[in-house]
Amino acid sequence: MEPNYIQLPPMPSDMPPELIEVVWGFARMEEPERKKFLAFMQEEMKAGTDKSEKEKLLRMMERSGGEASPYVEEFHSLMRELVGTLVAQACEMAALVLQYYCIDEKSIKEISEIFHVPENTIELMAQYYERKKK
Repeated sequence: MEPNYIQLPPMPSDMPPELIEVVWGFARMEEPERKKFLAFMQEEMKAGTDKSEKEKLLRMMERSGGEASPYVEEFHSLMRELVGTLVAQACEMAALVLQYYCIDEKSIKEISEIFHVPENTIELMAQYYERKKK
């Protein structure tokens, strides 16, 4: 029996553990499953793809290939958790920028230093609130 090893590429040391889990889950999928997932994501990311086409693609993926490996279900679960974490972090960032930038009137640089977040991230949120004020 041939050993089955997976070698992940080097990753930043400060990469969130949830993202590492997602990458690991993806790497453990069988080749046909990875290809289907990548094709689905590429199709999903195309601009102008209407919802009915996306639903057809999803149904086709669900019907094809018979039984999925346990790694696909694990990957699906990890992706769901990661998306939830990202949404929560985005909401938290929006609330912080609203409080510190709009209400307390701190500068983008000050907020960046307080929370150790790149200035361009704070600036992006600040621009959103500036547009909403108009």
